[in-house]
Amino acid sequence: MSETFFVLTNDDAGSQEPERFQELLDFLSKHQVPATFFVVPAAGGKPLDRKPQWLDLLHRALDEGHELQLHGFNHGPFEFGVPPGFMLDIMPESKARWAQEPEAIQAEHTLDVLRDKLARGKEIFHRTLGYEPQGFRSGCLAICDNMYRALAGLGFRWSSNLVVNPMGWHYILRQYNAREPWQEDVPPHPFPYQAGLMEVPLISEYTWYLKGKDVDRHFNLAKEDLDRVRQLCGAFVALSHYYAMTGEWATGLQVYERLFAYAREQGDVEFCTVSQLLKRRHGEVTL
Repeated sequence: MSETFFVLTNDDAGSQEPERFQELLDFLSKHQVPATFFVVPAAGGKPLDRKPQWLDLLHRALDEGHELQLHGFNHGPFEFGVPPGFMLDIMPESKARWAQEPEAIQAEHTLDVLRDKLARGKEIFHRTLGYEPQGFRSGCLAICDNMYRALAGLGFRWSSNLVVNPMGWHYILRQYNAREPWQEDVPPHPFPYQAGLMEVPLISEYTWYLKGKDVDRHFNLAKEDLDRVRQLCGAFVALSHYYAMTGEWATGLQVYERLFAYAREQGDVEFCTVSQLLKRRHGEVTL
């Protein structure tokens, strides 16, 4: 069996509760695991350069070998497109709005509007962090064709928005008996996608506000997915949110502590960032 890459991604840095993000950095430092953090450049309408505590933490993340990529602009649920159905199921207000006014929502997704948001996000990254991101994940995994065109036009190299296994979101709703299969049209590895971008699919999310009794069940879901990815010689790209797995919800860290240990026991799993994954599997050079 060839080497499997384990990529921990984590969303929403730059938004709420920076002390929770610091807790995650401490945890990853202890376990020597790099992460790809998707950063919201203007969460709450305030750019990163007006958030000194966040800037300190983000620079620390870079110094410790993590990478930072762009996560929307201010993270609205329909900011760059429409979330997938399993995501809308955990956001009832957004799901109701989509059902009531789909035309109005889609009218917000013109190429010019999306290009402008991306350009402003890149400018904030450059101004506050000293570089331009080459990877993108949309808030709530909301996508549309114009999003990919806008990304390509602004020099982005890759996106990470498609999901292989929606079961993680059924678990969020405690629908443990759901039997939704892996998505047939989403392979568990990076592949060329729209507008010339590489798509880096995420497998699932496993640590959303867990309690102690949830650890075994959610670890087992993640372990089964990792085992299947290894059999397919794929890439295990996990989605997480720092504030849903730290503090009073640090049960989520127990899931990853067990998962990291299990992955290392296999002897053929390498921990890396998304950019490192692309460089090693596809010769892509990203920052």
